[in-house]
Amino acid sequence: MAVHRETRAIGLPVDRLFDVVADVESYPDFVPLIRAARVLRRGETAYETEQTLAVGLLQHRFRTLTELSRPQAISIVSQDRSFCRFDIRWNFAPLADDRCRVDFALDCELRSLFLMPVLQMLILPMAGGMVSAFERRAHLLAAQAVARPVLPPARSLPEDDLRQE
Repeated sequence: MAVHRETRAIGLPVDRLFDVVADVESYPDFVPLIRAARVLRRGETAYETEQTLAVGLLQHRFRTLTELSRPQAISIVSQDRSFCRFDIRWNFAPLADDRCRVDFALDCELRSLFLMPVLQMLILPMAGGMVSAFERRAHLLAAQAVARPVLPPARSLPEDDLRQE
């Protein structure tokens, strides 16, 4: 069984970090070992996802159910038959100066005893870097939003200006 717990203060507003964690389809861009993520069904406060973990040529596809309690919590569970238990909890609390406290918990147990060493070797180190990966992604997206120039809306030219003389 793999268990990881982490609590950190992060220099980002709660809603910004919540949005990054909730955007599962972007995980392959920045979360280690996640090769693919696709939302299969989406509701107002929950969605079902198919994700693929990959290490070298080994791949494992599984489904998760994510429940969103904006902006306080995100719960990710899997009833996939390859797991005895798969439970990820994110809790967010605002702090002063536009910062937030993040509580992250991962509980994962594979059914296959053969694959348990793989879980211990790969998933636990990945879980240890998970909060940092999301923090870096949120800072990157915030920096890109600030750097992106806001262009005035295009205006149409009068027909006279379009004629060539």
